[in-house]
Amino acid sequence: MTDPDRPTRNDRSIDTRFDRRRALRVLGAGVGATAFSGLGGATSMAPAKTDGTPRTEENASGDEIHPVFGFSALGPDVKPPEEPDHEVQALIAEREEAPIPEFFFEPTGLSIEPGDTVKFDMVTPHHNVVAYHPGFGFVQRVPDGVGPFSGPLLPAGGYWLYTFDHEGVYEINCAPHEYFGMAMRIVVGDIEGPAAEPLPDICAQSSEESGDEENGGENGGDGESEGPELRTPEFTAYTVLTDPAIDPERIVDHGSVSWEAIDEDSKRLFLQPNGFPPCGEES
Repeated sequence: MTDPDRPTRNDRSIDTRFDRRRALRVLGAGVGATAFSGLGGATSMAPAKTDGTPRTEENASGDEIHPVFGFSALGPDVKPPEEPDHEVQALIAEREEAPIPEFFFEPTGLSIEPGDTVKFDMVTPHHNVVAYHPGFGFVQRVPDGVGPFSGPLLPAGGYWLYTFDHEGVYEINCAPHEYFGMAMRIVVGDIEGPAAEPLPDICAQSSEESGDEENGGENGGDGESEGPELRTPEFTAYTVLTDPAIDPERIVDHGSVSWEAIDEDSKRLFLQPNGFPPCGEES
């Protein structure tokens, strides 16, 4: 089922030849180390098949869809362990009057049933899929009982499979491109779990924190915390995931919601690196 309001994207605007050198230049535009929070677990794949024979270059993730690592293929000729029920494309498109393009999943909202398998097709390089999970330093935005699943960075032509067994709302991102807005929401069956609730209003939080500082901080201003702070989606990923177009109920109503349905204001860039490179500074 597709979104009847879904506009048609001009395919010429999607740069499927986006090369590695350009991608690296884009990544140098201000993405911090926290953007790669899912990559450690994503690349920890077993070196051999269960029968002891080596992996092939085309497929390094095993012969079935793993509940944490999914199933990774470096090329389209790799036969999947099972046929997917849905497909999501990982895309890059030129942005008017901006050097950094759009990075996005198409569709950006998807409704499926428990047990359905989704194929993430890497039409452009280099993308992966990472859950917003405390195991990766994020606030929990997947159903209870779901582990910190992720996939490796894959080149154009590769794909990643994952089976969504647990009912509820999932929010995921592409680790190197999260800050540019490459995030999406998947509703599996009923709308439930932590991600069924809206993301916190970060503007209201900032106002509250300012008030706490004026009053000497919370808890008497002792400055102590109870461990590392888990972060919410940030920058353009935050505005995409808070856009009304991919409200969970709307996703269920329409079946899928296109990137084109996201308001242009929610796609704007927030990265404005200052002071880099540090050339010519007086010591």
